[in-house]
Amino acid sequence: MMKSAQEVFENHIKAVSTLDPEKVINDYALDAVFTTPERTYKGAEQIKSFYQELLPKMDGFEIKTIKQETYNHVVYLVWHGKNEKLDVQFCTDTYIIENGKIKYHTFAGIIQ
Repeated sequence: MMKSAQEVFENHIKAVSTLDPEKVINDYALDAVFTTPERTYKGAEQIKSFYQELLPKMDGFEIKTIKQETYNHVVYLVWHGKNEKLDVQFCTDTYIIENGKIKYHTFAGIIQ
């Protein structure tokens, strides 16, 4: 049975908490697109490079969810969080899930 969008999202959050880019990238379709204010990453390998840079900075990161909603194949998340390396004052992510994988992901935030 295909994972629901909520199940894929929950698995993604668990994978991010492991700080392992290999686990995180498994949630994405091979041809996924991930858009941030700085760059658009096309394909799993480019997306993996984003996580290889980000995840080492996330040790001890504490996230506080402001809002999380799932509608069919779309997951919307608003959050903030911090640790000693990152201070994310406000952030939003949108995930579009297709066939049990993240197909499109957008991210924008105020990061200090």
